[in-house]
Amino acid sequence: MAVAQLEQNWDSAALEPPAGMSPQTGRPVLVVIGCGPVGLQFARELLQRGYPGLIKLFGDEPWRPYNRIQLSSLLAGEVRYNDILYPEISAQERQFHFLNRRVVTLDAQARMLRDDKGVSHHFDQLVFATGSQPWVPNVQGMDLAGIYVFRDLNDAQELMARSVRTRRTLVVGGGLLGVEAARAMQRNHTQVALVHQSNRLMNRQLDIEAGAILKRTLEGYGIEVFLNAGVRALQGSGRVEKVELRNGATLACDTVIFATGIQPNVELARASGVGVGRGIAVDDQLQTNLPGVYAIGECAEHRGSVYGLLAPGLEQAAVLADRLCEGDAHYQGSMAATQLKILDLPIFTMGWIGDEYEQQIDASAVFHSPQGDYCKLLLRRNRLKGLVAVGECPQRSRMQQALLGEQRLYPWQLARFRKTGRLWPDSAGQQVADWPAAAIVCNCRAVTKGTLARACGAGCDSVETLARETGASTVCGSCKPLLAELVGAPAPAPSATGSRPLLTVVSLGLILALLTLVLPGPVYSEQFAAASWLEQFWTDGLLKQITGFTLLGLSVVALLISLRKRVSRVRLGGFPWWRLFHTVLGLVALVVLYLHTGFALGANLNQYLMLNFVLLALVGALAGVVIGREHRATGSYLGKQLRQWFTHAHIVLFWPLPILLGFHVLSVYFF
Repeated sequence: MAVAQLEQNWDSAALEPPAGMSPQTGRPVLVVIGCGPVGLQFARELLQRGYPGLIKLFGDEPWRPYNRIQLSSLLAGEVRYNDILYPEISAQERQFHFLNRRVVTLDAQARMLRDDKGVSHHFDQLVFATGSQPWVPNVQGMDLAGIYVFRDLNDAQELMARSVRTRRTLVVGGGLLGVEAARAMQRNHTQVALVHQSNRLMNRQLDIEAGAILKRTLEGYGIEVFLNAGVRALQGSGRVEKVELRNGATLACDTVIFATGIQPNVELARASGVGVGRGIAVDDQLQTNLPGVYAIGECAEHRGSVYGLLAPGLEQAAVLADRLCEGDAHYQGSMAATQLKILDLPIFTMGWIGDEYEQQIDASAVFHSPQGDYCKLLLRRNRLKGLVAVGECPQRSRMQQALLGEQRLYPWQLARFRKTGRLWPDSAGQQVADWPAAAIVCNCRAVTKGTLARACGAGCDSVETLARETGASTVCGSCKPLLAELVGAPAPAPSATGSRPLLTVVSLGLILALLTLVLPGPVYSEQFAAASWLEQFWTDGLLKQITGFTLLGLSVVALLISLRKRVSRVRLGGFPWWRLFHTVLGLVALVVLYLHTGFALGANLNQYLMLNFVLLALVGALAGVVIGREHRATGSYLGKQLRQWFTHAHIVLFWPLPILLGFHVLSVYFF
């Protein structure tokens, strides 16, 4: 069902402010143009600080304010429309009003604006939070059908409809948005290719090695990646059919998505006499050249910098809200940071990352873990200036605070980092309560430890209430353990769902697998009349075929069940129960194996096949034991290592099985 069919317009007569609210009432009227995450958070910050005036929030989209960060998850089918909506702001004493209306004209001198319904609105102060719009290169063929951008909910809705029909989609742009769009468009088994003109993906956030890891990850999921490849022209008859690259190559496609960058929305500000450069120019008070007119978020330009990320906008919203509530906060600029998870690959970057800082960095330290995690520290005069982490980085939060303070790192710390991936011993200052108030706990929403502490002081005593009050953990959820630690709640533990039946099944399987290795082979009766019913399974040709093909079928089904973890479209049942079913099939297969062989190891090829099957079951059972007890030992490093070893060994032992089974069947029927 289309999103439009589910949405009810939030702008209604009930929300219309009474006539004559200002200036007759004496209450100041503050207008915020832009209902994205920054504009909405700014309104929340004002209300939390006790702003005395009326707040009018204007938005030019036909939806309630929503979380733009989760648009790629919506497109991929991982979340639903209602999941990305922000909670409504309760307008106490009709102090807050949201209007789904586009601002058409603005007279900053007369303090008046007119919306697209022809209604004029007076204001005392105005804040631009107009965000940005996609930037699309001017290439030949842009008038063809099948060409899209991916920036807002309208774009996501069009792409959701298109994803059902497209067979080969080409994403132009390998930045953050392009990578997320490529991942999301695989929803209906679409072939996806990603074209990027730089020498690495996400070149503004990642270095060469981190970009290579991301490229291998995308290719591992079936996404073709073409680097150093710009688009010269789009070709087709009425609809796009192929793309010509600057190197002369052509790529066939029926859909093209441009994710080639953004540009600030400044047209309304420019037309009203507000100073504009690349963005709307503001000072350290976030004020424009006109008194009482401000700008925050992606549309704002501060000290020559335009931030295309959410976190700086949220920081600006907090600073401006403080100033308008008689505070004295100043905005000094932001440290660019990116945190995301792409195809189960955590990525975090912060600080001096990118080609423009290459000449300013005079030292670096790199850590590679055996599991493939990568972390790099960038330094200038022994002070931490940049951080790149792909995969797990256990001390990332503390490294982030060290980077914000440009902390000096000593040779023994860098030596420890190169060896273990840690700058400090495990026991050194890891409690969230010991962090400074300015330390960022939730990077997605730029929520500091001080903000969380104030919320705790105001009565928030659980992870849920902290999330509802501050927005922390509502995007990716990776900071939930830190929130739990702050409120004194138990850290979120692995689910115990299905653990008891799992332990029962794997224990039986472990016993059977061990019996296979220690029991002697079957003993046959000397006389046919004295043969037991069990011997018939080992001697009768028809029964041997039945048990053999049953064993083969069980192995295939168990393999298909194991794919449940990576097939997100399969919604029936939770993953723990699918895993339990997989384990039960393994136990049944061992029983059938006994009926087929009597646990005789055999010789030559049959012996290799038997040993492979038994070891596969044995290692799988050991992995099941560790998983079944995992919820009782949360945070156990040894438990995590054992699970990883046994799981990987189980996977490795599987690969020879199809080949050995094939030769076994061939030898039986051929000879």
